[in-house]
Amino acid sequence: MAFEIYKPRVEKDTFVSISKNHITINKELLSKLNANYVELAYDRDTKTIRIKPSTNKNGLSINKNKIGARGFFKHFNIEQKGKFNAVFDDKEKALYIRI
Repeated sequence: MAFEIYKPRVEKDTFVSISKNHITINKELLSKLNANYVELAYDRDTKTIRIKPSTNKNGLSINKNKIGARGFFKHFNIEQKGKFNAVFDDKEKALYIRI
């Protein structure tokens, strides 16, 4: 018999969930952002969402660990849902999600 070893995902701290109306960030990534308001941006070529802290209340507010993003999704015609890998860039203090 050939046994295969189960290895659970250790890197679960680097995932973000996207639903119809929200982006949900786990506590580890949220603490790295260290902000109450964020700016969302989208690169159509690479299909990457950038979440960056906003210095003023013009950004979207973070409610616990969720960002209301329905308007953002509609504006950029983003329909993907699920869990996506996220990378935090310490230099830019931004979170990148490739969808």
